[in-house]
Amino acid sequence: MKLLLVPVLLAVCVGADKLDDQIKKAEGFALGCLAQHKGLTQEHLVLLRDGDFSKVDGETKCFLRCFLQQANFMDASGKLQNDYAIERLSLNREKSKVEALVKKCSAEVEDSCETAFRAVECYHREKASLL
Repeated sequence: MKLLLVPVLLAVCVGADKLDDQIKKAEGFALGCLAQHKGLTQEHLVLLRDGDFSKVDGETKCFLRCFLQQANFMDASGKLQNDYAIERLSLNREKSKVEALVKKCSAEVEDSCETAFRAVECYHREKASLL
């Protein structure tokens, strides 16, 4: 099954020349996380891909945490890796804009699944600021 979710952190912010490799990595990360979060359906992933967060539940939020951890945007303890995010997302974008976006989308809360969800939702909402 070709995975339909390519999170905004990787798909929107990388250079076109590296997009295919990033998509393949993202699909691998997502498949690994799906194996851990069996309660998710293809519908959940399509909604996430399209930026529709209306049906996000705890399982979905923890899937996003798993994904961010696999992509090294979040460490094992649930702390967002802002320096790494800035490094990766500025490969083909203006660094000052990326820094502002990462700062805006880095609110951490006690629940690391919720932190991951808030970060992904914010990146999706604010991605136009990188253009």
